[in-house]
Amino acid sequence: MDLSSVFQMGPFGINAFWIWFIFGLLLLGVEIFIGTQWLLWSAAAAGVVAVVCLTGLPFGLFFQALTFAILSVVMGVLTPKFLKVASHSPDVNDPHRRMVGKQAEILSGFEPVVGGERTGRVVFDGVEWPAVLNEVSEGHLAVNDRVLIERVHEGRIFVKRI
Repeated sequence: MDLSSVFQMGPFGINAFWIWFIFGLLLLGVEIFIGTQWLLWSAAAAGVVAVVCLTGLPFGLFFQALTFAILSVVMGVLTPKFLKVASHSPDVNDPHRRMVGKQAEILSGFEPVVGGERTGRVVFDGVEWPAVLNEVSEGHLAVNDRVLIERVHEGRIFVKRI
């Protein structure tokens, strides 16, 4: 059996299917380790080529490779357009996510300022953070008072009164 017959699918041969299927699984395995999402689309393209090889159409090595390349590039380029991830959505890998819903202690600030945010400093788990009070309510927050952390964004903690 020569190389061209392996990639030239006949109605009863499944060699090309298994080659593309295993190649797609290998790409998927590498993608799991590096996590870039770019190889995900190449793995999907290899899967599509594998399925097309099962149809029994005369789909030679050149057309298999061409289909794989075109699908990989098109899916990779169009992905950011159709799968936009909202920047405010929580990320599983975000180390600050564990802070949300916990209490922090006020170190300073949060005095009412005309036309601006009420900013101050808080301490959480022994680390001092710049903070923004999300409420526009009257009243004074004293040093050592506790506040609730609502979110962490761009190195600042957004808090509210307890």
